[in-house]
Amino acid sequence: MRRSILAATLLAGVTLAGAATAHSPYLLPSAFDVTDRKLVTVQGSFTESFFSPEVVMKSDAWAVVGPDGVRRPLTATNLRELALVEVPTETAGTYRVTTGQRTGRTAKAVLVKGEWEFLEDPTKAPAGTTPVDMQSLTLADVYVTRGAPNAAALAPIGKGLEFVAVTHPSSIFTGQDARFVVLFDGKPVKGQAVTLHAGDDRYAETKAPPVNLVSDDQGRFTVKVERSGVYQIQARYRVAPQTTGAATNATGHSYTYALTFESLR
Repeated sequence: MRRSILAATLLAGVTLAGAATAHSPYLLPSAFDVTDRKLVTVQGSFTESFFSPEVVMKSDAWAVVGPDGVRRPLTATNLRELALVEVPTETAGTYRVTTGQRTGRTAKAVLVKGEWEFLEDPTKAPAGTTPVDMQSLTLADVYVTRGAPNAAALAPIGKGLEFVAVTHPSSIFTGQDARFVVLFDGKPVKGQAVTLHAGDDRYAETKAPPVNLVSDDQGRFTVKVERSGVYQIQARYRVAPQTTGAATNATGHSYTYALTFESLR
């Protein structure tokens, strides 16, 4: 597949039919423990190999939620492979650095056996299906902490797809359970597929496949990693176009949420 097509695919945050893998969003801070820092730099990118940046993650909604729970805008420097934001961390506590909800391109998709499939060529849609417009919406978060962790920045947004950390992201330890809840518009999502990616594939002799997880009836899922390192967890949630009723919307939406965390011994 040509590079131009691949670039369009990753910006959509979706998988086109026939593509082996999709680019995924991530944020990566220069440090997770910022106790000895008054500033942390965070990169944002899309990649197929964590955490090697490939295409810049542009957003008009970059922000940081501080230890006081207040959300403040950030200004990114956009390079070709990644975006960079500098975040002041002078106050003790936990900071949530976020891209905010960013709107991507609109692609054609069809529903096949209950699953949405994205089309490179809408004229080649499977028989019996009708292509619809599906717009991508991406949100990526990462937490850093100065001193003792606190929970103000962990409060859910209540809009779109997100993970709520039951286990504080700055208190995730190797070999121990870390618990999260998947929410969509503030409500738990049952049976949501979640993928876990390790960040050291470039040094491994064999690239480890992602770990597949599923949320329970209350939207809860548990992550346990056996090696210290940096990890990304993500989910995608598709909403079909609404063609009847008061909330008519001819465009569907493909939500992607990604969270980066560090596991320590």
